[in-house]
Amino acid sequence: MFSINRMTEYATLVMARCAADPVTPMNATDLAAEIPLAPTTLRKLLQTLARQGLLISQRGRNGGFVLARPPSEITLAQVMEALDGPMRLTPCSHADMECHLQGVCKPRPHWLRISKEFLALLEATTLAQMVASSNTREPSP
Repeated sequence: MFSINRMTEYATLVMARCAADPVTPMNATDLAAEIPLAPTTLRKLLQTLARQGLLISQRGRNGGFVLARPPSEITLAQVMEALDGPMRLTPCSHADMECHLQGVCKPRPHWLRISKEFLALLEATTLAQMVASSNTREPSP
């Protein structure tokens, strides 16, 4: 089963919350009132996202973290890679990856295509879209 790890899932929640009100600085205590996570976990996420250039830390009495760029310029791929590094569905799902089974692996071209399309979808999905779509019903299958 393919699964996004918990910290990456939490990071998308934090970034979506910041995108919902991109001008108001949020700190771990503020976020903990809205997102039921421990303030220490939230602080760690905020610091990681700031180190990766997705958030900016503002000091002072009304300080906190704000998005480094508009929500329409931050993609889901950027948030996920900030926590997990380069994304790969399988170890060999990138064209530059060498594998000792490469000559006999029939699924490899399919994994390359699937990985490319999956990454393209993540790169095309912005925080602005995620926040906007959270206010609408999910489409029926």
